[in-house]
Amino acid sequence: LTRLGADGFGDTLRAALAGRGVDVALVATDTEAATGASTVLAGEGDYQSIIAPGAAGRLSPEDIRNAAPAIAAAGALIVQLEIDPAISAEAASIAARSGRMVVLNASPAPEGWEAIPPSLAGAATVLVVNRVEAGRLLGRAVGTEEAAVALAARTGIGTVIVTLGGDGALGISDGTVVRQPAFPATVVDTVGAGDAFLGTVVVALLEGRPLAEALRRGAAAGAIAVSRRGVYEALP
Repeated sequence: LTRLGADGFGDTLRAALAGRGVDVALVATDTEAATGASTVLAGEGDYQSIIAPGAAGRLSPEDIRNAAPAIAAAGALIVQLEIDPAISAEAASIAARSGRMVVLNASPAPEGWEAIPPSLAGAATVLVVNRVEAGRLLGRAVGTEEAAVALAARTGIGTVIVTLGGDGALGISDGTVVRQPAFPATVVDTVGAGDAFLGTVVVALLEGRPLAEALRRGAAAGAIAVSRRGVYEALP
């Protein structure tokens, strides 16, 4: 559910998604803005990105309301913070009212949990952040396990997952902490590895698998993704 520009990048992205079996019926074409882009700065196995949302930043409440039947029918809704949080909150509210799993990937994280709209925070059933984002949401630097426990207490969200790059991931659900080391991998390209991890974890949770197994599957998917070039091509 997004918007692409009426340009070559948009055409390429739409075709690539469809080619991977993704339903693009809810991908709108925006004639007034270019397709969004992200400049990636990579080095030593990690990367940073500068995001220009473009057409995706023009996703509207009306777009979300028009997609309400699809959101309500989905097993899970994943939202993030690269666009206006109010738009993600609109979608999350629809999914929550339908009893669906709402996964908030709070990235890029704002300074403090209170900056996230209450309607979005209250709808989330799973929170996923990396260790830097965990510290930003808490407003202080903390150890990884302490961050997961503190976020679970602060947010009231049942399942909190903190990703640790080459150190794996850590999750907490119903007070139980689960640690998952990273699988050994020769790092070729890290772009999309977090998405591979997140998608795999969500599918495992939808299948009713315990958090420990979901994290293990996610870590395996991430290891496969970083060992290959590209984004779509790297997904296991």
